[in-house]
Amino acid sequence: MSKGDPARSPNLAAAYVRMSTEHQQYSTSNQMDVIREYAKQRGLEIITEYSDEGKSGLNIQGRDSLGRMIHA
Repeated sequence: MSKGDPARSPNLAAAYVRMSTEHQQYSTSNQMDVIREYAKQRGLEIITEYSDEGKSGLNIQGRDSLGRMIHA
């Protein structure tokens, strides 16, 4: 099949969102909406979603979902 063939299987992907506080401007739900649209436009199928809420982005410690995604 050629790259542009609509019968071709989509590329599989995982999505990850993070929010450091409940007052953050972009909630994990809003982030996921943007990620889903990005994936759709590029022919990606999100098969797993990971989320860390209330976690700092400064380091990986305490970001359990990110760790699971990296090791999946």
